[in-house]
Amino acid sequence: MDLIRTTARSEETDLLRLQRLYARYGYDKFRMSKFEDYTLYLQNKDFLKGGNIITFNGPDGRLLALKQDVTLSIVKNARDEATPCKVYYTENVYRASDDTNDIREIPQAGVEYVGQVDVYAMSEVLLLALESLSVVSERYILGVSHMGFVRGLLDAADFSMDVRRQVLACIQNKSAHELHALCRAHGVEASLEEKLCALSTVFGKPEDCFPTLEGMAVNDATEEAVRELRQIYDLLCETGHGENVRIDFSVANDMQYYNGVTFQGFVDGTPRSVLSGGRYDDLLRKFGRKSGAIGFAVYLDLLEYGRSGSDAGADALVLYDPADVKGLAGAVQALQQSGRRVRVQSERTDDRAYKTVYAFREGGLVEL
Repeated sequence: MDLIRTTARSEETDLLRLQRLYARYGYDKFRMSKFEDYTLYLQNKDFLKGGNIITFNGPDGRLLALKQDVTLSIVKNARDEATPCKVYYTENVYRASDDTNDIREIPQAGVEYVGQVDVYAMSEVLLLALESLSVVSERYILGVSHMGFVRGLLDAADFSMDVRRQVLACIQNKSAHELHALCRAHGVEASLEEKLCALSTVFGKPEDCFPTLEGMAVNDATEEAVRELRQIYDLLCETGHGENVRIDFSVANDMQYYNGVTFQGFVDGTPRSVLSGGRYDDLLRKFGRKSGAIGFAVYLDLLEYGRSGSDAGADALVLYDPADVKGLAGAVQALQQSGRRVRVQSERTDDRAYKTVYAFREGGLVEL
């Protein structure tokens, strides 16, 4: 039995397991300082995940910023070389709320691959994303889409950049009604309108979605995107992770930077995605690089949220009568020694879910 899976998780445990995972695949650790030149973030603000940039003046008078993103720093330092740059990181990033300016320190782990990106390289990064999710939860899903397919449909519709952003937001929000209105307002041909609106509803197991996507293909870009998704999925099935993959175009990312496969990871007990990534060749072009790039980040603060709710902190609840506690400590300790995570309280005052609930009565535990 995997002892780590049966004891209480912690951020430190997750980090250690993730680092071992990435190193096992030959990724080198990337380290950086706590700050960057402010211009790096200013020039790529659209790529950042939101939040005000926290700035200060350095000793030499330069305007510096607390580290808000790791991918930008990796791309800035990467070079076009025959040997790919394969790195992982475990870093804290700093973001200020848009509303309150409160500063948050957010722990992240992630992987970046910069170089010649072929189908195997993409599959390896998605495999690492899936295995990252499996490290932190036994129940996980990776939602996958492809910006090449989205771009291909938008090119066929000949939308302006402003309308493209609106259409992408509708796809992400699964809002077919708003998509219909946008298409009609801009004179999109009826069959193409149906395809765009259908894209907002495409979700499910890849083998069920591929025939639908193939029927929606309208040009070389969309056909190539479906072929690429099929090839990636076939390789992931070889690793035993195929059952944890879903096609979901609501996870499509920013068109200004992402140009290929994109993905988000979800684990049981956490309402938001805890992992996000994709192929971002267009970001490298802004830095004058010819290479491709793909990577992802794991948001460890959201995993902590999942641990603090439902049954993440404890899988057994012991209820007791304060007037009858003789033998309670020993009974709880015996339960813990069997590998259970145990919460003890005199009455049930919350709606957390536990695998097992016990009552301590007359010196022993009774399962309810």
